[in-house]
Amino acid sequence: MAPKSLSTNIVYLCGEFSHVFHQALTREFAAHRLPATVEQFSILAVLFYQNGINQQEISGLLGRDKTTIARVISNMERNKMITRVADGNDNRGKLIYLSEKGKAVQKKAVDLSGKLYMKAVRNIKESQLTGALRLMSRMVENIRPAETTVKKAALNNK
Repeated sequence: MAPKSLSTNIVYLCGEFSHVFHQALTREFAAHRLPATVEQFSILAVLFYQNGINQQEISGLLGRDKTTIARVISNMERNKMITRVADGNDNRGKLIYLSEKGKAVQKKAVDLSGKLYMKAVRNIKESQLTGALRLMSRMVENIRPAETTVKKAALNNK
């Protein structure tokens, strides 16, 4: 079924929601003087669940360009949100860990993000939300490369 307008185009609406949510979260972080960007928050969230992984794994889990992740991680290290430790199994590699500051920032960011999420889903019945989540998950899986699906599943199981 081809959409008849932007307001009935699910791809457009997903992009618009993502953009609006990102802007709102950026405003919330600034209003609460949280020293992190939304991009840094995504890395903090990954490290919360899988602390002590390398930069390449973070890039793969987030589905983001390695160069971009490297730049964001360097800024996070400079701001003392993460530490890099030599990988005992690979002398060339570094494992990335949340610092105490990173843990505190991550906790506050989760709180702010959760409140914004609850605002976004207010007045939506649980059954509607469950159906929408199922629909979006199916759409993502329909177009996601197979190797990314395996990596995301690994993250969800930890």
